Amino acid sequence: MGITMSPQEYATAFRLLAATARHPENIARVFEERMLPGLAPRPSLLDVGAGSGKVAERLAPHFGSLTLLEPNREQISGLKLDKAQVLIEPFERYDAPEKHELVLCSHVLYHVPLADWGAFIDRLLSFVRPGGYCLLIMAAGRGPTFELCRDFADTLNFGELMLDTVRGRQLAHEVLPTMSGFAARTFEEMYTLCRFFVLEGCFSAEQLAAMDADAARELDRKLRLHAERCLCPDGLYRLEQDEDMVLIPCP
Repeated sequence: MGITMSPQEYATAFRLLAATARHPENIARVFEERMLPGLAPRPSLLDVGAGSGKVAERLAPHFGSLTLLEPNREQISGLKLDKAQVLIEPFERYDAPEKHELVLCSHVLYHVPLADWGAFIDRLLSFVRPGGYCLLIMAAGRGPTFELCRDFADTLNFGELMLDTVRGRQLAHEVLPTMSGFAARTFEEMYTLCRFFVLEGCFSAEQLAAMDADAARELDRKLRLHAERCLCPDGLYRLEQDEDMVLIPCP
Protein backbone atom coordinates (compact mmCIF):
# COMPACT_ATOMS: atom_id res chain seq x y z
CA MET A 1 0.00 0.00 0.00
CA GLY A 2 2.83 2.42 0.74
CA ILE A 3 3.05 4.88 3.62
CA THR A 4 3.90 8.47 2.77
CA MET A 5 3.53 11.99 4.09
CA SER A 6 1.66 14.55 2.04
CA PRO A 7 3.22 17.90 1.08
CA GLN A 8 0.88 19.53 3.60
CA GLU A 9 2.14 17.22 6.38
CA TYR A 10 5.75 17.98 5.51
CA ALA A 11 4.95 21.69 5.53
CA THR A 12 3.38 21.36 8.99
CA ALA A 13 6.36 19.43 10.35
CA PHE A 14 8.91 21.88 8.93
CA ARG A 15 6.89 24.83 10.28
CA LEU A 16 6.83 23.37 13.79
CA LEU A 17 10.53 22.52 13.68
CA ALA A 18 11.45 26.02 12.52
CA ALA A 19 9.11 27.88 14.85
CA THR A 20 9.48 25.97 18.10
CA ALA A 21 12.85 24.16 18.22
CA ARG A 22 15.10 25.52 20.97
CA HIS A 23 18.40 24.54 19.39
CA PRO A 24 19.10 27.99 17.80
CA GLU A 25 19.36 29.46 21.31
CA ASN A 26 21.47 26.51 22.48
CA ILE A 27 23.88 26.92 19.56
CA ALA A 28 24.14 30.66 20.09
CA ARG A 29 24.90 30.20 23.78
CA VAL A 30 27.66 27.67 23.08
CA PHE A 31 29.14 29.90 20.38
CA GLU A 32 29.09 33.01 22.58
CA GLU A 33 30.57 31.24 25.61
CA ARG A 34 33.04 28.79 24.05
CA MET A 35 34.13 30.18 20.68
CA LEU A 36 33.48 33.89 20.17
CA PRO A 37 35.98 35.23 22.78
CA GLY A 38 38.91 33.63 20.94
CA LEU A 39 37.96 34.56 17.38
CA ALA A 40 39.07 37.52 15.30
CA PRO A 41 36.55 40.34 14.73
CA ARG A 42 33.89 39.76 12.04
CA PRO A 43 34.38 36.01 11.63
CA SER A 44 32.88 33.93 8.83
CA LEU A 45 30.21 31.21 9.14
CA LEU A 46 29.48 28.25 6.86
CA ASP A 47 26.13 26.65 7.81
CA VAL A 48 25.79 23.25 6.12
CA GLY A 49 22.15 22.26 5.91
CA ALA A 50 20.82 25.59 7.13
CA GLY A 51 17.15 24.54 7.12
CA SER A 52 14.89 27.53 7.72
CA GLY A 53 17.87 29.74 8.56
CA LYS A 54 16.77 30.31 12.17
CA VAL A 55 20.21 29.39 13.54
CA ALA A 56 21.93 31.73 11.09
CA GLU A 57 19.55 34.55 12.08
CA ARG A 58 20.43 34.03 15.73
CA LEU A 59 24.18 33.99 15.04
CA ALA A 60 24.26 36.73 12.40
CA PRO A 61 25.11 39.68 14.71
CA HIS A 62 28.43 38.01 15.56
CA PHE A 63 29.57 37.37 11.98
CA GLY A 64 30.88 39.52 9.17
CA SER A 65 29.78 37.03 6.52
CA LEU A 66 27.54 33.97 6.38
CA THR A 67 27.30 31.25 3.73
CA LEU A 68 24.25 29.01 4.02
CA LEU A 69 23.89 25.72 2.15
CA GLU A 70 20.35 24.32 1.96
CA PRO A 71 19.20 21.98 -0.82
CA ASN A 72 15.49 22.43 -0.02
CA ARG A 73 14.47 25.80 -1.46
CA GLU A 74 11.09 25.75 0.26
CA GLN A 75 12.62 25.36 3.73
CA ILE A 76 14.73 28.50 3.50
CA SER A 77 12.43 30.59 1.31
CA GLY A 78 11.30 32.72 4.24
CA LEU A 79 14.79 33.81 5.34
CA LYS A 80 15.45 37.56 5.20
CA LEU A 81 19.12 38.07 6.04
CA ASP A 82 20.86 40.58 3.79
CA LYS A 83 24.45 39.65 4.59
CA ALA A 84 23.92 35.92 4.09
CA GLN A 85 24.84 34.16 0.86
CA VAL A 86 22.28 31.39 0.41
CA LEU A 87 23.18 28.53 -1.94
CA ILE A 88 20.47 26.03 -2.87
CA GLU A 89 22.70 23.00 -3.10
CA PRO A 90 23.90 20.06 -1.00
CA PHE A 91 27.26 20.11 0.73
CA GLU A 92 28.51 17.37 -1.59
CA ARG A 93 28.40 19.81 -4.51
CA TYR A 94 29.79 22.82 -2.64
CA ASP A 95 33.23 23.82 -3.86
CA ALA A 96 34.75 27.14 -2.77
CA PRO A 97 38.24 28.23 -1.73
CA GLU A 98 37.09 30.19 1.33
CA LYS A 99 37.57 28.87 4.84
CA HIS A 100 35.55 29.89 7.88
CA GLU A 101 35.94 30.44 11.61
CA LEU A 102 32.87 28.31 12.23
CA VAL A 103 31.55 25.45 10.13
CA LEU A 104 28.18 24.39 11.51
CA CYS A 105 26.44 21.11 10.66
CA SER A 106 23.23 20.81 12.66
CA HIS A 107 20.90 17.81 12.26
CA VAL A 108 22.22 16.87 8.82
CA LEU A 109 24.03 13.55 9.28
CA TYR A 110 20.74 11.63 9.44
CA HIS A 111 20.49 12.22 5.69
CA VAL A 112 24.03 11.00 4.92
CA PRO A 113 24.76 7.26 4.52
CA LEU A 114 26.46 6.03 7.68
CA ALA A 115 29.39 4.65 5.70
CA ASP A 116 30.09 8.18 4.44
CA TRP A 117 30.05 9.98 7.80
CA GLY A 118 33.82 9.94 8.27
CA ALA A 119 34.52 11.44 4.85
CA PHE A 120 31.68 13.94 5.33
CA ILE A 121 33.18 15.17 8.62
CA ASP A 122 36.66 15.34 7.07
CA ARG A 123 35.24 17.53 4.32
CA LEU A 124 33.54 19.81 6.86
CA LEU A 125 36.89 20.25 8.63
CA SER A 126 38.59 21.15 5.34
CA PHE A 127 36.57 24.40 5.31
CA VAL A 128 37.62 25.49 8.84
CA ARG A 129 40.30 28.16 9.22
CA PRO A 130 43.15 27.46 11.66
CA GLY A 131 41.96 28.60 15.07
CA GLY A 132 38.33 28.04 14.10
CA TYR A 133 35.81 25.35 14.94
CA CYS A 134 33.51 22.75 13.46
CA LEU A 135 30.28 22.22 15.43
CA LEU A 136 28.29 19.03 14.82
CA ILE A 137 24.83 18.51 16.30
CA MET A 138 22.52 15.51 16.39
CA ALA A 139 19.70 14.18 18.51
CA ALA A 140 21.16 12.09 21.33
CA GLY A 141 20.45 8.44 22.04
CA ARG A 142 18.42 9.30 25.13
CA GLY A 143 15.32 11.27 26.03
CA PRO A 144 11.74 11.47 24.71
CA THR A 145 12.42 11.81 20.96
CA PHE A 146 14.83 8.87 21.09
CA GLU A 147 12.27 6.79 23.00
CA LEU A 148 9.63 7.67 20.40
CA CYS A 149 11.83 6.41 17.56
CA ARG A 150 13.09 3.38 19.46
CA ASP A 151 9.49 2.18 19.79
CA PHE A 152 9.51 1.68 16.00
CA ALA A 153 13.09 0.62 15.19
CA ASP A 154 15.99 -1.08 16.95
CA THR A 155 18.76 0.49 14.85
CA LEU A 156 18.82 4.30 14.81
CA ASN A 157 21.35 6.83 13.56
CA PHE A 158 21.54 9.04 16.65
CA GLY A 159 24.36 10.97 18.32
CA GLU A 160 26.37 8.01 19.63
CA LEU A 161 27.29 7.05 16.08
CA MET A 162 28.48 10.60 15.43
CA LEU A 163 30.66 10.41 18.54
CA ASP A 164 32.01 7.03 17.48
CA THR A 165 32.94 8.47 14.08
CA VAL A 166 34.73 11.47 15.59
CA ARG A 167 36.61 9.29 18.07
CA GLY A 168 37.51 6.82 15.35
CA ARG A 169 39.23 9.61 13.42
CA GLN A 170 41.12 10.60 16.60
CA LEU A 171 39.89 14.18 16.44
CA ALA A 172 40.25 16.39 19.50
CA HIS A 173 36.71 17.33 20.53
CA GLU A 174 34.37 18.30 23.34
CA VAL A 175 30.88 16.86 23.83
CA LEU A 176 28.26 19.33 25.06
CA PRO A 177 24.91 17.75 26.02
CA THR A 178 21.92 20.08 25.55
CA MET A 179 18.14 19.88 25.71
CA SER A 180 15.93 21.07 22.88
CA GLY A 181 12.35 20.27 22.01
CA PHE A 182 9.28 21.15 20.00
CA ALA A 183 5.77 22.39 20.72
CA ALA A 184 2.38 22.21 19.01
CA ARG A 185 -0.99 23.74 19.78
CA THR A 186 -3.12 20.82 18.62
CA PHE A 187 -3.05 17.03 18.77
CA GLU A 188 -3.03 16.77 14.97
CA GLU A 189 0.05 19.00 14.76
CA MET A 190 1.92 16.90 17.31
CA TYR A 191 0.78 13.70 15.63
CA THR A 192 2.15 15.01 12.32
CA LEU A 193 5.45 15.90 13.96
CA CYS A 194 5.76 12.46 15.58
CA ARG A 195 4.88 10.87 12.26
CA PHE A 196 7.59 12.90 10.56
CA PHE A 197 10.27 11.77 13.02
CA VAL A 198 9.26 8.11 12.78
CA LEU A 199 8.73 7.83 9.02
CA GLU A 200 11.92 9.79 8.25
CA GLY A 201 14.11 8.24 10.93
CA CYS A 202 12.94 4.67 11.44
CA PHE A 203 12.00 3.27 8.04
CA SER A 204 13.46 3.12 4.57
CA ALA A 205 11.31 4.02 1.57
CA GLU A 206 11.27 0.33 0.64
CA GLN A 207 9.99 -0.68 4.10
CA LEU A 208 7.20 1.88 3.96
CA ALA A 209 6.22 0.84 0.45
CA ALA A 210 5.97 -2.83 1.52
CA MET A 211 3.91 -2.19 4.68
CA ASP A 212 0.55 -3.95 4.64
CA ALA A 213 -2.73 -2.55 5.96
CA ASP A 214 -2.51 -4.21 9.38
CA ALA A 215 1.03 -2.93 9.95
CA ALA A 216 0.01 0.55 8.82
CA ARG A 217 -2.89 0.61 11.27
CA GLU A 218 -0.61 -0.50 14.12
CA LEU A 219 1.92 2.17 13.17
CA ASP A 220 -0.80 4.82 13.26
CA ARG A 221 -2.15 3.56 16.60
CA LYS A 222 1.25 3.77 18.26
CA LEU A 223 1.96 7.21 16.80
CA ARG A 224 -1.31 8.54 18.17
CA LEU A 225 -0.50 7.17 21.62
CA HIS A 226 2.87 8.93 21.57
CA ALA A 227 1.27 12.20 20.46
CA GLU A 228 -1.33 11.96 23.24
CA ARG A 229 1.42 11.56 25.85
CA CYS A 230 2.89 14.91 24.75
CA LEU A 231 -0.07 16.88 26.12
CA CYS A 232 1.03 19.18 28.97
CA PRO A 233 -1.05 20.72 31.79
CA ASP A 234 -1.07 24.09 30.02
CA GLY A 235 -2.84 22.57 27.00
CA LEU A 236 0.16 22.61 24.66
CA TYR A 237 1.77 19.48 23.22
CA ARG A 238 5.53 19.24 23.80
CA LEU A 239 8.15 16.74 22.69
CA GLU A 240 11.54 17.15 24.35
CA GLN A 241 14.74 16.21 22.51
CA ASP A 242 18.14 15.58 24.07
CA GLU A 243 20.92 16.69 21.74
CA ASP A 244 24.68 16.32 21.64
CA MET A 245 26.90 19.08 20.31
CA VAL A 246 30.38 18.00 19.30
CA LEU A 247 32.84 20.89 19.18
CA ILE A 248 35.97 20.19 17.12
CA PRO A 249 38.71 22.86 17.21
CA CYS A 250 41.01 23.40 14.25
CA PRO A 251 44.59 23.97 15.54
